[in-house]
Amino acid sequence: MRPAAAAVLFVIFFASGCGYVGPVLPPSPEIPNTISNLTVTERGDELVIYFSTPPRTTDGLPIREFENLDLRVGPNVTPFDFARWAAGAKPYDVEIPSPSDKDDPQPKPVSLQIPAADWQGQHVAIAVRSSLKRNDHFSAWSNRVVLDVVAPLQPPVVTWQGTSKGVVLNWKASPDTRYEVLRQGPSDKAPVDVGSANDGFFLDPSAQYDTSYSYSVVAKSGAAESLPSKIVVVNFPDKFPPAVPASITALAGPETIEVSWQRSPDSDLQGYFLYRSTNKGPYERQGTLINLPTYTDKQVQHGKTYSYEVSAVDQKGNESDRSNATEVSF
Repeated sequence: MRPAAAAVLFVIFFASGCGYVGPVLPPSPEIPNTISNLTVTERGDELVIYFSTPPRTTDGLPIREFENLDLRVGPNVTPFDFARWAAGAKPYDVEIPSPSDKDDPQPKPVSLQIPAADWQGQHVAIAVRSSLKRNDHFSAWSNRVVLDVVAPLQPPVVTWQGTSKGVVLNWKASPDTRYEVLRQGPSDKAPVDVGSANDGFFLDPSAQYDTSYSYSVVAKSGAAESLPSKIVVVNFPDKFPPAVPASITALAGPETIEVSWQRSPDSDLQGYFLYRSTNKGPYERQGTLINLPTYTDKQVQHGKTYSYEVSAVDQKGNESDRSNATEVSF
């Protein structure tokens, strides 16, 4: 065999034995996916910024570590153009999160605070982008957050009062401001949102007697919010009597007088006391606590007039005022 022919056969044999299938892939551009969850809140005298880094590149490769997180704040331009905005925006240093697991990359949360005073009174836009090993391979800009930076909102000064309907919170309200009420009870690991108000009044009907709660209130206006108010600790005993019984009636029978009234709606009701007056004399309590809204008076005499009043008593022993009197001649 000629040497040239042998060389050709060798090349064919080597190529067929290397196991290569498919085209040669180009190198990855190493461009991260776009950050899409940027949020900004003006809290007190700071802009609180949050986002999470993407776990993969635009071509699906895992991202282990970032070289740069480019966050900028600048005046919002109209019509908006990222290039024109970025040219006049101020960059802020962002701490790079720790490296991810290369086999199972996950989004990494990033948060930072910058002084709101830098932009107070301005209508600003905020965005962020990221890059890997080469700073010229940036992702696209993230979702854009636009907000008016206002003077810091002051925390409300909160007072409280325990009532039969629940805890009442009061503070001095400001125009165009809403208020979020936070409460932490004995079983809560952190304060929870229990409601909101547009004025300086909030009733928490779910608060229980003889239970310690910590309340705070946050003022909000647009994208700005105050720091939480100073915590007020609430713990008030049940010293509130049930509702006064209503619709009391008395009906004379052959040997007794049947007295009845409307059942009390209070959930902690224990019972009722019945008071009787004979021939316009002083009222005296009849027997012990009555469980049902009815009473049969057997200690009556013909030819006399009887008047009845009823009070309600709760589980703590708080007694209501007496009802209107009902009168019957026997």
